[in-house]
Parts: sequence; structure tokens; C-alpha cells
Amino acid sequence: MNFERTVEMKNNIKRIAAACLAMMTVLLSACGSKTMENATFGEVRNDFNDTLDVSAPTFTESSVPSDFFAVYEAEDATLIGGAKKTSNPAFSGEAGVTGVNGEQDSIVFNVSVEDSGFYDVTLVSYTKDKGRTNNLLIDGANAGSLISTKSSELEDVTLHYIYLEAGEHEIAITPSWGWVDYDCLKLTACDINVKDIYNVTAKLSNPNADDNTKRLYNFLCDIYGKYTLTGQTGDEGRESNEYLAIKDVTGKEFAVLGMDVMNYSGTATAQGANSETVERAYDWYVNAGGIVQLWWHWHSPAGYIPEGANWYSSFYKESSSIDLDKAMNGEDETLYNLLIDDIDRISEQLTRLRDCGVPVIWRPLHEASGGWFWWGNCSPESYIKLYKLMYDRMTNYHNLTNLIWVWNGQDKDWYPGDDVVDIVSTDIYAGEQVYASQSASFITCSECSGERKLIALSENGCIPDPDLMHRDNARWLFWSVWGGDYCIRWEEAVYNEQYTDKEMLKKAYDSEYTLTLDELPNLKKYRLD
Repeated sequence: MNFERTVEMKNNIKRIAAACLAMMTVLLSACGSKTMENATFGEVRNDFNDTLDVSAPTFTESSVPSDFFAVYEAEDATLIGGAKKTSNPAFSGEAGVTGVNGEQDSIVFNVSVEDSGFYDVTLVSYTKDKGRTNNLLIDGANAGSLISTKSSELEDVTLHYIYLEAGEHEIAITPSWGWVDYDCLKLTACDINVKDIYNVTAKLSNPNADDNTKRLYNFLCDIYGKYTLTGQTGDEGRESNEYLAIKDVTGKEFAVLGMDVMNYSGTATAQGANSETVERAYDWYVNAGGIVQLWWHWHSPAGYIPEGANWYSSFYKESSSIDLDKAMNGEDETLYNLLIDDIDRISEQLTRLRDCGVPVIWRPLHEASGGWFWWGNCSPESYIKLYKLMYDRMTNYHNLTNLIWVWNGQDKDWYPGDDVVDIVSTDIYAGEQVYASQSASFITCSECSGERKLIALSENGCIPDPDLMHRDNARWLFWSVWGGDYCIRWEEAVYNEQYTDKEMLKKAYDSEYTLTLDELPNLKKYRLD
């Protein structure tokens, strides 16, 4: 699902099943799309929060001395399972460690720090391949991923801005992909000025953005660093099982509704697919007073789905014959024109929302660097060309003034530029009941852009503990829990505790550091200046 998991760990089956289920649901339904005037799927909210405190946030300070430095040799750590010592003349100590490849394998470093605060955790490692990914756990909780960037040479792989309380800690390496040899662990004081990360200028990439979009963006900038917006995927909006389950457990509603526009693609409509995503987005903003996030699992156009592949999974590279490099370099004009045609189809739907005054947090071409979608099965340069093509087509040709653009490529090399991005986001699926703040990933996101941008957790499996997010200064603009099993027992409006238990869910929705739907102001009347 993201660069923090390997392709092998992606939840392909669930996403394909969700796509298929959504398609079959609309095919079997006798009703067509509602008109906007009749698109009401719940009560109309009339009471808004007029007393929201948007004063400047305060941040956790670090007491770690700037010259702190400690080294722990891998061969001196606790070796579990198949982990064993290995020799390498480049290693600093007497040996290193290899064999962290299976589920039961790990290296555990026992470290002690005298001062509470923020540390950089660096693993000195060796692998024959770029992109090898393994997990770093702090006291049993997933703190991020260690991703190799070099081949056949020693390298430092660092996770920045890890908060450690004074005392003893276990820092462990467990396999995600495996096949990395480890020399040592270095612990140093982190020198990142996190306050600067939150210094975002309230200026949208599109200078012609309409008033409602400006109001929403101003609100997002005002709360950034002080509050995190609660969010959830639910393609049926206020009638989704995810919505019903969360309301049942918490008594509250999330602030950000995430939905997919996949069934508006040309390939989907040709198969008879229908969608009420636009109507439900309208309902969420106009009637419920919430915030809309939309994304697009882009089905491959007709003629670019291999024989035997299912059209409803054709956003995956395995079910697509798209060569984006050829399309963007002028070698496949047919594909290029088909891509523009699909962009125009989606633009028609977004235009309907624009004409009704509905602003959209728009997250296209997501998770590109992972390589599992066809728009990431290419060079970063071709991806960037496609992103900029979409931005130009939607902004300048279709005059979509209601979009707040989210870049979710998840690797700095895939960043299209500050002039076409408003929010930088990442998607994190850390495991089951992992409530860490994911501060290292937050810092990584901040390093992608030149200008300071809002940073969001646009997909997640577990909800980070709001107290930890606040303590660690990892104040994500919003989170958006994925649907299905990540929230509910499949196809039931019954909450599933596999990823986030009920107590943490209620804590997250009740926290002073988060905002639920009822805590939002009237966004249609929020300040413009």
C-alpha cells in the first residue's frame, strides 16, 4: 500500500474485492444517480463550533545534548531465530549480523539514554539490492521502515526524530523484505527544527481557487500543528458500514470522508458501473458540514488490459499493459489520448462539485513509488509528466477551482514540484494495533517539498495514538483509516478491533488533539483572509 511495506505485504485481495463489490453493487441496484438537490443521506447539520481555539500550537522540547552519540554493535545484540553473526571487512566491529529474513527472525538492541527527547536512529547496513525494506521497532511498536538505497556497499539508513524517554529501551529490526546484513546501530541527537515544518503559508497552488476552497484551506492551515482531523474511507458516505460502525462505538462522526472515483473511469462505465460518489461528497460537505477527500484507482483504458486480466483490478500493473514511459515520451499517442479522455471524464464529475460549491481534497496518482499501480510502473520523470498533465488539464482547461491538490508519491524523487502541490501525504499500514505516531515518516514527508506544505496521513490501517502524535510533534493534518477489515467486519456494520481496538478508537475520537465532525466550524462561512 505504501513505500513502508513491500509489494508482498500489500493487501491486494481486499482492494480488488472492494472494487469488484462496489461495481457489482451498483450494477445490481435499480436506482440511478440522485440529483444534487436530492442528495441527502442523513440529517442536515445546522449547529457548528463557533469557539474553536486556533491559537498557535506549542511543541514538545528535547533535552538531549546536541553532542550525544552512542554506537551498538550488531553482533553484541540479542539475535533471535535465524539471525546470526557474519563477517565483512567493511564492518566496524568483529562481525555483523545476517539472516533476518523470516517472520521469527530479529535483532534486538538494548539501549539506555539519560535524557528524554528526540533521537536519530541509524542502522549501518549492507545489501546487494536497492529497495530492501525492513521494520524498526521501538519497545515493540513499529516506528518506521529501513529502506536500502545503495547496492553492494555499506550505507547508513536513518530514521529521524524518534522520541525516547530517559531509561532503557529495546530497538529491534524485524524483516519486511529481509536480506540485509547489519553492522551496527548509531544513536545521535536529532537537530531538526520541527517548528519550522509547521510554518506553512496559506497560499494554494491554484491562484484562482474559489472562495469555498480558500476557506477550507485557510481552516486547514489554522488548525495545523494544534489539531488532527479524524478521517475514514467509506464509499457509501453516511450510509457506509464504516460510518455506522464508528458512530455506534464512539457516538461521533469523523471529519474527513474519503471516497474513490474509480467507477467514473471510461473502462468502468463501459462495463455498466455506476457511482454516487459525487452525490455523497455533496451530501458530506453541504448537508453534514464535513470535509471531502477523493482519490482515483484509475482503471486501464480499453485496449491496455491484457487478455485474462480482470478490468476491475486493472489499476494494478499486473493487470495492465500500460507503458507510461512511451505515452509520456510521445511513443504511444493512442494511450496518451485515452489518458486525457479519462482525465476529462473525472473532471466532469469534479465540475459538478465545483458548480455546487464543494471543495475537494484531491489525491490522484497515489503511492506511485511503490510500483504496484500502473502509474508507478515507470520512471519518476514519466509519473511527474502525468501528474503535471492532469494538474494542467483540470486546473487550466476544465477550470476546476475547487481542488486542493495532494501529492502521495511517497518518495522525494517522484515529487512534481511546489507549484502543483498543496498537501504532502503518505500512507502507512504498520501492522495490527500499532499506535505509534510514525514521527519518522512525518519528517520524511516534510523533506519532499521545497516550500513548507501541510502533511497528512492519507491512508492508514491503525489510528496513531493522539497523545503520542502530540508528544512526538508528529501532528498529521488528518488521518484516513482504510475501509473494509481495517474498520469493520467485512460487509457488516460491526466494528472490527483487529487494527485499532475500541478503546483506542474512542480515545482518538474524544481527544483534545483531534477534531470530529461536530467540532468543525461552518466551513462555508470560514474566513477568507
